[in-house]
Amino acid sequence: MAGAKQDTRQKMIGMMYLVFIAMLALNISKEVLATLGLINDDVTNATADLFDDSSEKYVVFQNNSQNEYYKVAAQFTPEIKQQADDFYNYIENLKKYLLDSGNGFKKARKNRSTKEIDTIVDYQIMDKSKYLDDLFFNRGGYTDDGKDFVNKFSNFPGNLKKVLSEFLAADLEKDPPNDEKPEGEYVDFDFSFMDVLSLRFEYSENVLNREGKYQPYLDYHFKGFPLIASLSKLTKIQSDIRYLENKILENILSTVNAHEGGLNTYSTLLEASKSSYYTGELVDASVVMGKKDSNFRPDRVELFINDRELKLTRDFEISAGGITLNRRFNTPGSYKLTGKLFFERNNKEQSVDVAQIISVIDKPNDAVISADQMKVVYRGLPNDLSISIPGVPNNKLTARATNGVIKRNGNKFLAIPDGDKVGESMRIFVSGEINGSKINSPGQDFRIKPLPPALGSIDLGERLGKFNSGEIIREYVPAGTIAAKFPDDFDYNLDVIVKSFNIKVGSRAAIPISSNKIKDSRVIRSYLENASRGDIIFVYNIDAQVKTENQTIDDIKVTDFALTIR
Repeated sequence: MAGAKQDTRQKMIGMMYLVFIAMLALNISKEVLATLGLINDDVTNATADLFDDSSEKYVVFQNNSQNEYYKVAAQFTPEIKQQADDFYNYIENLKKYLLDSGNGFKKARKNRSTKEIDTIVDYQIMDKSKYLDDLFFNRGGYTDDGKDFVNKFSNFPGNLKKVLSEFLAADLEKDPPNDEKPEGEYVDFDFSFMDVLSLRFEYSENVLNREGKYQPYLDYHFKGFPLIASLSKLTKIQSDIRYLENKILENILSTVNAHEGGLNTYSTLLEASKSSYYTGELVDASVVMGKKDSNFRPDRVELFINDRELKLTRDFEISAGGITLNRRFNTPGSYKLTGKLFFERNNKEQSVDVAQIISVIDKPNDAVISADQMKVVYRGLPNDLSISIPGVPNNKLTARATNGVIKRNGNKFLAIPDGDKVGESMRIFVSGEINGSKINSPGQDFRIKPLPPALGSIDLGERLGKFNSGEIIREYVPAGTIAAKFPDDFDYNLDVIVKSFNIKVGSRAAIPISSNKIKDSRVIRSYLENASRGDIIFVYNIDAQVKTENQTIDDIKVTDFALTIR
């Protein structure tokens, strides 16, 4: 019955069937897009855990930089961190550009039960490839951004291997082999695992696709893919960066821990029941070996305090694993404990040097109280510090810091952390002087935090006030400016300067405005004139800065907000 004509009713049924199939496919597509978004978020969270673990390892290397076993590692691990951070941050900026490109991927969501409004990334509309295609491709092949991506991706493993090669050369120079020990004093480092892990960044100019044809690398991996798929691939690359970085650090740390030599690799430690002693109080500290072992009982001891020899049984006793002091100090100050511990090994006497400091202070008549969880300083701001060492006059105190500077302000101090060190620590070291002797306190870490998010709003002046939630009269909006203010419980009074923002009225396209005035956009004024009661005005991507007497702080985070036209 080929060629039989369909009547109008049959054609209508056929069209409805096609529309139904298309709608079903569309729904499935949105579910897949949303699932990819959830996977992207999960990978991001897992990568953050890797970053935290690596950060702890970097601190171990930094804190032990004067230890002979850690010196080479402490020298080269910052270069590993630099390579990993540079590539990771480059990918992060790409993702930020794609999400904040004003294409409506961020949306306001209103909770129908609580009426609260928040901001989410709408993965279900990331089904187009245009934004990344425009960034990476042109008619001639790759754009400059595309070439830059390929260059950074393909060179990343090689850059890390170059650092590790220099690491091995420095370690070989520090610990050369000899006739008795062909491997040197310690076990050498082995980074052969890099060949396998580097496969995560395997690159070739052309890739064989499923049809048996070769495609350029970027075309195969990114061209024509839905944006959420490309975004997830970029997140996967970030995860691989942190994974490779973490495995390198783990290998270095485990090798350093395995570097065990002979007796000369031990050091002495002062083990005490408390960190300091009062004048007239019995000092019951023990001098012990760095590696505690009850079998290490010194055969002979020579000890001195400030070059005055100590007497066995009167000033100290020899015990299993170390020395127990029995000494009282009647004057506050720092006392140098020096000397040697002698051990008989293979009919030959060997010794270990003792070099420790005992600090003795008067009993304080006041308490120094601090909340451990409040050890934070804000980037770029002069943070007030109260610093004291019991028994030391204020004018004999000095302070210095890493990742920032310390300035004196009368009897107090100001800690000004570097503006680019958010997420790191500002280690503050305090020194004092007692009776001509210098006391150096161990450094304390203060977390460098970004300024808290400022609260965004539409400012209609003193008479009408500020609006950041609820309803607003439509005619008022064009006269408003976008303002930002830190929460009332923030201890610093800072003026936030808004430089630009995005605004969306109802279902109309979002418009970027490069100022703080809504009226500067003719298009938005037109949208508002035609807006209806119940339409949502959504303001987001608010770019702001704060100026202090020390510096200008950019990239101030400002909360998005939404208002309903009444």
